[in-house]
Amino acid sequence: MSDIKVTKIAETDVSPTILASHAATMCYNADTPELGRTIDVKKRLFDTGHHSTLEHNYWTFMIENIPVSSVVFGLHLTAPFYDTDQRSGRFSKMYENPDMADIKNTLETYYPDAPAQNITQACDFIEKGLNVYADNKNKVTEMARDAIHRERPMASDKYVESNAPKLAQEQLRMFVSMIAPTALDWTVDLATICAFYRTAWTPFMRDVMDKITANIKTTHPDIAYMFDESARSTRDWSPEFEKHYDIGPGTGLVVPKTRYMGTITRPEFKLLDYKYNNEKFMPNQSRDTVDTLQFSPEYMDNSLMYVRSRIHVDAGATMGQDQRHRSIKRSKPIFTGCFYLPPLLDMAGLKPVADNWMRDFYNMVRNPEIPNGFVTSIAPYGAMVRYDKHADLNALIHEQGKRTCWCAQEAIYHLACDLRRELEENLVSDAAVLDYLTPPCLSMEHCVEGARYCGRDLKNETLEKYFRDRQI
Repeated sequence: MSDIKVTKIAETDVSPTILASHAATMCYNADTPELGRTIDVKKRLFDTGHHSTLEHNYWTFMIENIPVSSVVFGLHLTAPFYDTDQRSGRFSKMYENPDMADIKNTLETYYPDAPAQNITQACDFIEKGLNVYADNKNKVTEMARDAIHRERPMASDKYVESNAPKLAQEQLRMFVSMIAPTALDWTVDLATICAFYRTAWTPFMRDVMDKITANIKTTHPDIAYMFDESARSTRDWSPEFEKHYDIGPGTGLVVPKTRYMGTITRPEFKLLDYKYNNEKFMPNQSRDTVDTLQFSPEYMDNSLMYVRSRIHVDAGATMGQDQRHRSIKRSKPIFTGCFYLPPLLDMAGLKPVADNWMRDFYNMVRNPEIPNGFVTSIAPYGAMVRYDKHADLNALIHEQGKRTCWCAQEAIYHLACDLRRELEENLVSDAAVLDYLTPPCLSMEHCVEGARYCGRDLKNETLEKYFRDRQI
């Protein structure tokens, strides 16, 4: 894990200079330009900011051994101009067979100026969380089996046996540090690569961009000028840790302090604002598994209607899932001082364990010798963040179709249900959009997930009782 591996696995089969030249001359010629004739791309396109011509060239890189934290708070945080498929957390080797020596080496490699005692403190925290995971895995797996039988009566024995360990792991990973390595296929265009090269805000991201641009400069030396070292940011960025107000001991003064605030057993949702016109709303007639809403002209007016919300969720799992919907805008996340304790972990009595463990984490947060970026890189999956979302109705319908499905993880399902409930309370009683903030099985009357069918009794489901709470 100590060194991120970046491998090019695909790229556009026409060179960037040739393709950008063709795209640019297409705009200003009556005749079709000849592919292969080039212009001065640096002078006429790159230096002048005509970078849409660079977006025709794509690369796909396989990125291995990058921490989850530098995906959630890095590659996936803000830019919508990429395509990605990431390894599911349940296949992380760190969960079952952690190599603490390698984790220590990773921190020393990417934070070479960190004092040895801080590295040791971080490793102790990471190891304690992994021990909680290991010590409770069998118990929580058995609890997950019982919950499947209660909530999903049509689930087969095969489904129960294959999914109980997965669901237990999904909840227990709240105790796992996001320094856990993951892997992904990442497809980006040339303009995005240039932007990420200049803005990369974690040492892990800078390493990824160094390796990506080194590969491109080797195969396309004629565009090396696009990766100017002097134009790069050297500043690390990480989310803020929210300060809470305490009475200073012996002083009576109110002082701001970053501290641990306790566990929360359900993600929190708040409706901030919405714009909706029932007469102009165009219902989704296709009910297709292909998302056509952002492409069909008849749905364009839906994009001018929106929902703004504020959510309070675990950073590693729920925020990571939320980032998959890149057509939705989000504000910067802020760590709130809370820890997400999913239903099974709460039932297992792990609240005192979480409280003691997270106090150790916030001792590191308050340590002035430890940079925020370092602490963020080792934050647990369950560390909670707050951020705002702005979704136009086309994006929201697509998101809700995925997140109200029982195949979605418990926390993000509850957020989707809360959103729908609040809209139902605030919109007109006959708001047509509500009929489309539902999973496919309610509208299509069958499950589209195939072998992943959740095991609910679909014959007896109704809209009124569908959006109920779950433990798994």
